[in-house]
Amino acid sequence: MGRACLVILLGAARPGTVGALGQVPPPRPADARQADRRAAVEQPEDRLWQDIRALTQSAPATQPYDAWFAAAERRLATLLAQVESYLTLYPGGTHRDEAIRLQLASLYELGTLRGGNLDPLRQRVAEYLRAPPSDAALHEAAYWEILCRRTAATQTTSAPAAAPDADLVGAYRTYIERYPRSRYVPRLATLVFEDALRRGDRAAMRAIVELLKQHFPDHAATATLAAQENRTEAVGRPFWLAAVTVDGRALDTRQYVGSPVLIVVWADFDAAARNCVQRIEEFRTAHPDLRVVGVALDDGAERTAAASRSLNLDWPQFNDRLGWGGEFARTWGVRRIPMVFAIDREGRLAGSTGDEGWEKLAVQVLRTSPK
Repeated sequence: MGRACLVILLGAARPGTVGALGQVPPPRPADARQADRRAAVEQPEDRLWQDIRALTQSAPATQPYDAWFAAAERRLATLLAQVESYLTLYPGGTHRDEAIRLQLASLYELGTLRGGNLDPLRQRVAEYLRAPPSDAALHEAAYWEILCRRTAATQTTSAPAAAPDADLVGAYRTYIERYPRSRYVPRLATLVFEDALRRGDRAAMRAIVELLKQHFPDHAATATLAAQENRTEAVGRPFWLAAVTVDGRALDTRQYVGSPVLIVVWADFDAAARNCVQRIEEFRTAHPDLRVVGVALDDGAERTAAASRSLNLDWPQFNDRLGWGGEFARTWGVRRIPMVFAIDREGRLAGSTGDEGWEKLAVQVLRTSPK
């Protein structure tokens, strides 16, 4: 009897035989066992990352402000600790590069709250620059190095700068040249473009737009800067607007050749724009030779027509109901209102400006004489 029991127990241990507990399943394939082991390792990583993502959702500001501020500091400190735990536990993890971005961003925020210390960020940046675990990490480190430099520059003076520091602009330009595919290039390229625009450096503006078209063809910054370059290049060239007015009339500003023209982009919902168009109407009344046309960004032609009546604007208004996404605004890079385009008597664009410079341009085109 004892021997028989021994045989049964040994048989139960053999794969594919029937024992006291029934049929024993065949061994799982090697690739399936590897998948199981990988899932066992990845599950804690994913849970930790979900906790990190939850911490990135900042709470809305509440009163008293000091209490909210203290809560924000605690959240950032917790986020930083969690991110650094992730990078320690999973140095080659799925979310490594994003974790590095959050780490550096958290160090920056903590370092700038209440006039804090950026030295921990500088130290971490230096480590990543010496031995970056990936190209993305290198791009992050180089970007935050510039942010540290910019923050230091703004802390040394209490007066607002009229234009970015030349050294910083140079640093932005160098970054763009070294890391043209970095996620931060559109942001820095916009700053470099605006500096070139202030200086009237059209070659630099074109170079920035071409770089963005090559590496970020679908980015909003690319379309915006291309339109701004388009507006700059249009100065001195024929410029016109053809559309149907809010009262259903077809109008083409080429009909106005021989008279100076202002095209005013505005909206009833914007107080500064309303104020500007009122002053333009007063100016037009004093200069009967001047033609004015409005391009309104309101959400409907009815609102534009009603606003025109309430403001006593006696000039044509266009409204394609697309607001900021309308063809005129997109083509000519309108990013703020009011914006005024001044056209001379020959139908050429003399320039464009915001609320602060339209009268100077208007006087300029009034003084021109048709050839």
